[in-house]
Amino acid sequence: MTKRRSVSTKARVALFAREHGICHMCKGLVHTGEAWDLSHEIPLELGGADDEANWRVAHRKCHRDHTATVDVPNIAKAKRRHARNIGIRKPPSLKGGGFAKYDKPPRVGATRITRATLPPRAIFTNEG
Repeated sequence: MTKRRSVSTKARVALFAREHGICHMCKGLVHTGEAWDLSHEIPLELGGADDEANWRVAHRKCHRDHTATVDVPNIAKAKRRHARNIGIRKPPSLKGGGFAKYDKPPRVGATRITRATLPPRAIFTNEG
């Protein structure tokens, strides 16, 4: 990994002039007073150099979106691949028995009583 260095104002102005103020991600023009970043075309974590050949102009929003959605996952994948190649393995995950299944008791008001479920009742009784 290349060490990151600070970039002088003179170098940033030269970069902006070289790139004609065009964002290399969205190809849009960076207007006067608009926030922009110095972006590395090949990230430093992936072996990119920290010099003028690897620097590009990018809108701040474009740069942050690209870093979060493209660069960070690629860097993480490269680190996982490197660790696997040198023999480091992911520790096994613990697999427990979990919780016992719980049989729910029937709800009190859940069953509807209909005429079909009631026992027949005697209408006439033979009482003395």
